[in-house]
Amino acid sequence: SLLHEFTHIPTSPHSIISHHPSPKPMLHMTPPLLQKLCYAGRLAKGNTIIHQVGPRSCRRRGPLSLLPILPTHQTISRRSQHNQNQHNSINELRGPTSHDLTYFRSILSQPDRSILTNLPPASASESRLTPNSQEEASHDDLARYNEDWTSHYHGSSPLVLRPRSTSEVSSILRYCHDNFIGVVPQGGNTGLCGAATPFHDEIILSLEDMKTIHNLDMHSGILTCDAGCILHNLHEYANQYGYLLPLDIGSKGSCQIGGNVSTNAGGQYFFRFGGLHGTVMGLEVVLPDGRVMHLNMEIEEDEDGTIQQSSTHRKDNTGYDLKHLFIGAEGSLGMVTKVAIACPALPVSKNTTLLVCDSYKSILKVLQTAKEELGEILSAMELMDYNTLHLVQKYGCGSNDSGSRLLQDMLQSDPSTQQSECSRPLFLLVETQGSNSDHDTSKMDSFLTRLYDCNLISNGFLAQDTKQMMEMWSIRESCNPSVARAGCVYKFDVSIPIEDYMDVAWEVERKLLAFMEPSDLAVCVWGHIADGNAHINIVTPGQYEKDSVLAKRIETTVYDSVLKRRGSISAEHGLGQSKNEYLGQIKEKSVLDVMTTMKALFDPHGIMNPGKYLPRSNTK
Repeated sequence: SLLHEFTHIPTSPHSIISHHPSPKPMLHMTPPLLQKLCYAGRLAKGNTIIHQVGPRSCRRRGPLSLLPILPTHQTISRRSQHNQNQHNSINELRGPTSHDLTYFRSILSQPDRSILTNLPPASASESRLTPNSQEEASHDDLARYNEDWTSHYHGSSPLVLRPRSTSEVSSILRYCHDNFIGVVPQGGNTGLCGAATPFHDEIILSLEDMKTIHNLDMHSGILTCDAGCILHNLHEYANQYGYLLPLDIGSKGSCQIGGNVSTNAGGQYFFRFGGLHGTVMGLEVVLPDGRVMHLNMEIEEDEDGTIQQSSTHRKDNTGYDLKHLFIGAEGSLGMVTKVAIACPALPVSKNTTLLVCDSYKSILKVLQTAKEELGEILSAMELMDYNTLHLVQKYGCGSNDSGSRLLQDMLQSDPSTQQSECSRPLFLLVETQGSNSDHDTSKMDSFLTRLYDCNLISNGFLAQDTKQMMEMWSIRESCNPSVARAGCVYKFDVSIPIEDYMDVAWEVERKLLAFMEPSDLAVCVWGHIADGNAHINIVTPGQYEKDSVLAKRIETTVYDSVLKRRGSISAEHGLGQSKNEYLGQIKEKSVLDVMTTMKALFDPHGIMNPGKYLPRSNTK
């Protein structure tokens, strides 16, 4: 009779695998049995959509088995008008309620600190337990968690949880998994694609209170820390022991290493040290159902969660290297709670120079010369265009500091005289890091001499001390905040073949100027020229409100220009909720099928970062 009950479920014939003859259809099914069978098949309550398979797949032995659901081309997006008619929707997630707070208070060691909410208490007795605590949050208290750095993405989460240990993260995720509550992992909230911002009222799970640096192996150079550690703090910790953290980005003062790993952040030293797929040696990850995985990271903890002993190897060839699935997954498969990262020795010698070139053709020749002359000590090459530095001069550096004076020397020409984008000067920051000051200085001198002899640069500035190096880097790191002060910014992080690096920006500018006045538009470009990563920022000076119609037109223009040159629409900022719908256009169906199958395997209830990373609907 059980087979009779299964047959009544409205599925395709191949969804049921059985060696028994097919019975006649049943006329009805009681809701309790339907609920029981759905959970037995690991489906959402009441869901009757089962992945279809061909007859040759039906080779399991035994009387009966029910296939788990495998969605195609979409992740979960709940209560979205866009998805209400999508037949592949797996389940409906819900937001947190006052009754959920009772459980979270019971498992968090410091609930007054770890819970931030504007939900009312479940009962009057619970209200008396936490009078005037930090739990009672206003809209403004929650706003910084519900809004991204660009102010383009806004959520409405009524609950922020800030656990202090992996066990607390595990308990939270297990509860949310069992109760179909959406969860948005959040680090320093410095992302630019909305990956850490809720769509609706999902719980925000912030790791800002998990910030312990556990140890730095002085022999291997592997640093082990909690995912909530601020990147700048890790730099200072590694430096005092003679090591250099291999990741350095402009938001290092507030971003967290767990978020860096989850977005696969690149930064200015990517060319020298490679990406996080190469430098991250081990991870601790909590899966959506609460299970904890140690991936090339063996640790022993006491009752308080303090690591007493840990071991991470540079080489571990025992099985699938699963940590790579979580690097760049933006919290869609699980939550990174600890990181082990390999740190190179701290360089004892640094040289930094700022160069001015009259054309991109010269930039390409400088890039090749740098590789030939500087070789193994070349650590960074950062390009900035004229429009960018003009805004940095106006909004970034103060009029009395030496950084501003340096900018004045670099920007000698009047922007109004620049008639053609190709005639505007371009600026290149070059840095070397090494172990022998005399050797490195000699190589830098040889490099600059060759550039002048070949007329590849029109001007150049060589830092004479650490202060001047910092002034040069401050100009580069002022690019992002400066354009943000100038107006509304439409940001794009793309990879382009190096020979076409500036062509994309110039083409976009020409197309936008066909329907916009020059005074209403500034196309700014900066980025990591050595690895082809360009940050294209379209600014509407003086206009700070996002224009949705204009945003879509700009987005289409930029991506069309990038994709026709076989570039990538995301180099290091990730996908989040700003680029995920494009995956159906740029990924092969077989690749996207595997991605969605992996999502269903790790997160069958779809609670982790719903609506992000993968497309929310089938892509035609």
